[in-house]
Amino acid sequence: MSQFRHSKFGHQVREWRQNLKPAMTQRDLARKVGVTDGFIAHIESGRTLPGREKMKALALALGVPEARLLQESGYLSADDDDEDIIEDPELRLFFREEWQHLTADEKDWFKGFVRMLKEKRREKLARGD
Repeated sequence: MSQFRHSKFGHQVREWRQNLKPAMTQRDLARKVGVTDGFIAHIESGRTLPGREKMKALALALGVPEARLLQESGYLSADDDDEDIIEDPELRLFFREEWQHLTADEKDWFKGFVRMLKEKRREKLARGD
């Protein structure tokens, strides 16, 4: 069997999809992106590369920065890095999809937790740990 042209990118898409918590099926991903599950299978096997509009939808559905997805696909060079401060896909999806639905109390609790973490890190650095 011959090596498909976009195998590396397809493998990366599959890995991102499977690493979500809970893992997403090809069918779930296809529905979010607005394509058939067969199209997702072709992407993951390296047979095809989606166009830029579907790339945007794919990035959003996977919680991957669009620039990273475009770099992995070859649409952008590594020099065109648009750094995303949150690398974890699960956290990116949380802030993108869930944050807006939290109550004011839940947001305050989260902010308090972040302040506590920052203080613990400062104390740790001050001790030289």
